[in-house]
Amino acid sequence: MIRADKIGGPEVKIGMWTTMGCALLIVAAVACAQGPANADDPAVAKIGDEVITASELEALTGSSLVALRQQIYDTQVSKLEAEIYQRLVQKAAAAQGMTEGEYLRSRIDEMVGEPDEGEIVKLMSQFRSQLAEDDLQARAQIVQALSQREKQQRSQDLRKMLFAEAGVEILLEPPRVEVSVPDGTPFRGPIDAPVVLIEYTDFQCPFCTRVQPTLDELMKRYDGQIRHVFKNLPLPMHKEAQLAGAASLCARDQGKFWEYHDWLFANQRALSRDAMIAQSGVLGMDTEVFSSCIDQGAYLAVVRADMAEANSFGITGTPGFLINGRVLTGAVPIEDFEAIIESELERRGIEIPPKQAEDTSE
Repeated sequence: MIRADKIGGPEVKIGMWTTMGCALLIVAAVACAQGPANADDPAVAKIGDEVITASELEALTGSSLVALRQQIYDTQVSKLEAEIYQRLVQKAAAAQGMTEGEYLRSRIDEMVGEPDEGEIVKLMSQFRSQLAEDDLQARAQIVQALSQREKQQRSQDLRKMLFAEAGVEILLEPPRVEVSVPDGTPFRGPIDAPVVLIEYTDFQCPFCTRVQPTLDELMKRYDGQIRHVFKNLPLPMHKEAQLAGAASLCARDQGKFWEYHDWLFANQRALSRDAMIAQSGVLGMDTEVFSSCIDQGAYLAVVRADMAEANSFGITGTPGFLINGRVLTGAVPIEDFEAIIESELERRGIEIPPKQAEDTSE
């Protein structure tokens, strides 16, 4: 089992006003040795007697640094895991009196069997237009693709097995951003859950709609272990998205946030002020209070604050997520969420709930 824990150095946290040491900054033609503005906020540049501090630089570069730090972390983990895997293969091969190549062939290549005939026929039919015109050549393409897929899966399984047997632990601390969750911010799940998943979304974004079943599934799979926090990130091209975000908070005032949230996503192509107000009545809200709330722009400032916050972390498209401060963007597969969530649970010594077997009944 691979775990991510703190290493011996300081924890890496990223926020708009995080203090950065001189050693982490590169400022053209200016040396940190010029001295700090104060002990907690060192100077990184001077314009005569005027000082630019580390916190000001962080505010200017924060969104770019989030992405760069994530790339550095991903590269380090990838290289680290590759090095660990190579060392483990060397040891396993030596223990069996084999070369590394012989060991890998015996554990991967030689164990790849003939693809299932039914799957070959199915894929031949599904991708026929993209394959060679000759049936035998087309079949050979499918067989090769299936064999390669099985080889990749066996390689992944071997890596997992060797890592588990060796008790491998990845101790690098992933980069995180710090974010506040003000009172009144919509959420579901326990307030003290070990994993806080913050969603930045747009009610007129089709990709945001597409990821909603994934979020529902995560809440079921990790029941009681996730606090799902909702924040708005309406995009400029969606003309009703900002109003919809504010309307969802008006619905929250009347205890109908999640019901209204679901309706907005289900009707994202037909959103208008009148439709939003009408739906408030359908859901049993006081329509007069609701319409006054959205017409007065009661929550537009909150929506715009969410937008600025997301942008400061480099999240400019939707959907975007923070999982315990770790940035994840896009309508990614559920496995991407699970990898981070389970890493966070493991770091806290919490047992990972077993996956339920899929229901294959007709």
